Amino acid sequence: MRVLMILFRDIHYDARVQQEAVALAKAGWEVDIACVYTTIQPPPELHERIRLLRFPIHTKRLKRYVERKADQRVKRGVYRVVRNPFVKLAKDVVAQRQFALRIWGLCEGADYDVVHCHDLSTLSIGVYLKRKKGCTLVYDSHELFNERNGKGRWQRAMGYRAESLWIDHVDQLVTVNELMEQEFKNRYSGVETTVVRSIPDPLEGLPDEEEKTYFHRYFGLEPESKVVLFQGTFVKNSGLEELIQAFTRLPARMKLVLLGDGERKEVLESLIREKKLEGRIFFHPPLLPRDMLKISAHADLGTALHQSNCLNHSLSTPNRIFEYIQAGLPVIASEQPGKSIIVGTYKTGRLVDPLSVPEIAQAIEEILSEPFPYFIGTLKARKRMTWEQEQKRLVELYGAISRERQEATAEDRGEEYLSIQPHLREL
Repeated sequence: MRVLMILFRDIHYDARVQQEAVALAKAGWEVDIACVYTTIQPPPELHERIRLLRFPIHTKRLKRYVERKADQRVKRGVYRVVRNPFVKLAKDVVAQRQFALRIWGLCEGADYDVVHCHDLSTLSIGVYLKRKKGCTLVYDSHELFNERNGKGRWQRAMGYRAESLWIDHVDQLVTVNELMEQEFKNRYSGVETTVVRSIPDPLEGLPDEEEKTYFHRYFGLEPESKVVLFQGTFVKNSGLEELIQAFTRLPARMKLVLLGDGERKEVLESLIREKKLEGRIFFHPPLLPRDMLKISAHADLGTALHQSNCLNHSLSTPNRIFEYIQAGLPVIASEQPGKSIIVGTYKTGRLVDPLSVPEIAQAIEEILSEPFPYFIGTLKARKRMTWEQEQKRLVELYGAISRERQEATAEDRGEEYLSIQPHLREL
């Protein structure tokens, strides 16, 4: 049995897709992952039954060129243009169309049992392949795509229009928590759903307090320094401005590391200078998923302070919360349903108003001054929430799909399904 996973980003940056593909490969499925080619770093070696099919996209090449060649003034000007909603929409349409044509051409001489589409941007490709090839269609929604931070009313309307047209073709919907599942059921009552949470594989062992030295060495911190960590993309409404301001109320031994990158970096740098926090707040380059946990484990506290400006923020459980927990870190998170079902249920940290600078500062000082109760909650959550448990639901789902297809084709299936060019490892 064969499955084609479709991902509109590079495989390097999506740990969930990697995990799901490996789980299915270990269960006996042959998995091809069609994704975008955006980085020259060697692709991850996942499993002998997994093949990576990476396609370069012209708009992605332009972004890499600007990042490598342009000076800061030109880069800012280019980014202002491409972040215009209409320009961004046109760029995304062109890129997705190019990506879709490459996959459709690839599949002309191939048959798959299942097409597994990751997020709304790939669902139209899956619908086309289902109509043409008769494969089972799985829609894996990592978030509420049409309720994401920054989407305007007309963008949401167009997105929901497209999703409502395509959802009737979906055989199985996979999402990331029970709140998201209920929201999809409210909108599309006929679709069958399965929850598979994005929990990373645990570290073999957590570093002792004396071994937490990575950030101290990287930034030249004093031995007594305590490290608060944010990891992710620097965008609006992610609570970063309030988090930075909270450090004006905290002792000097408490430091903040912003691990990642994004459009708001210059704004954050300006705020740090304004508050005279240059020696206490530091930027760390983004990391690949395979390196994230072993680096994060050297911090003392993780943060996830999304503001309630969109439904996606309210209902989502960010991957970083699971990453912090698996790295052994207590968490300060927004007091929202998607965060409280983990942080509140397992007592892994504090839930706060992400707009309240005093409340954020108080929670940081409380946890770093007396971390033991929260560390106990984190260890319990780390033990109870594992990818080993989550992947069972995915494998069971695919087992049911396999049985259904075998029963449906037992009488009239007269030839073996073909793989695409078997000598290819990567395009």
